[in-house]
Amino acid sequence: MSALLTVDGLVKKFGGVAAVDGVSFTLEPGRILGLIGPNGSGKTTLLSMLAGTLAPTAGTVTLDGRTASGRGAHRAARAGIARTFQTTRLFPTWTLRESLSLAHGERRDSRPFWSDEELAGLLGLGGQLDRRCTALTSAHQRLAMIALALATGPRVLLLDEPAVGMDGGEAESLATAVRRVAGELDVAVVVVDHNMRFLMPLAHSVLVMATGKVLATGTPEEIRSDEAVIASYLGGA
Repeated sequence: MSALLTVDGLVKKFGGVAAVDGVSFTLEPGRILGLIGPNGSGKTTLLSMLAGTLAPTAGTVTLDGRTASGRGAHRAARAGIARTFQTTRLFPTWTLRESLSLAHGERRDSRPFWSDEELAGLLGLGGQLDRRCTALTSAHQRLAMIALALATGPRVLLLDEPAVGMDGGEAESLATAVRRVAGELDVAVVVVDHNMRFLMPLAHSVLVMATGKVLATGTPEEIRSDEAVIASYLGGA
């Protein structure tokens, strides 16, 4: 299967400091990539370039053979790249259903479609559609952000710390939902998370960053046994 997302030599400098330095990888439809590394390793900056909110200093992001880097977040979203954030970003006075209606307006017509009820069921938000976003629990707000991203009909889904603040059961349910998204909609997924109990069983492959560079890539099993990764990040995880 050919790559859907291709990242080639991506660099982002702030002044003279390279927050991301020569990162390359490919990702196929239906596959889940875990992105891990210490705080300050460049993970969020990398996601921002993939999502179009930051223009790279060098290198390219290609989506299905077409350049997607440096075109802005709205054009990246229209091309089929959706992102969630570490902090919740919802319309506080809107209901979840109203918010999803707006997100559906950005959906690519050619993409598979899940109704509001199907999205709510997938993400464990049944009964929450007509509640205002401020009335949702913290965990439900994080799930609502994923529902909004999925409502746009993405081809690539970028999840930034999706399981933060969730208990074990909530994180396990989220992992099941992400697997369904990847498998049933053929979406390529990139997940950043520090919760290794959540991320390692979820990801098909893992990319480890350190000081802006790629430290290692491989299957979760290969990453767990990589001495350089253990020394710099995983420790006893």
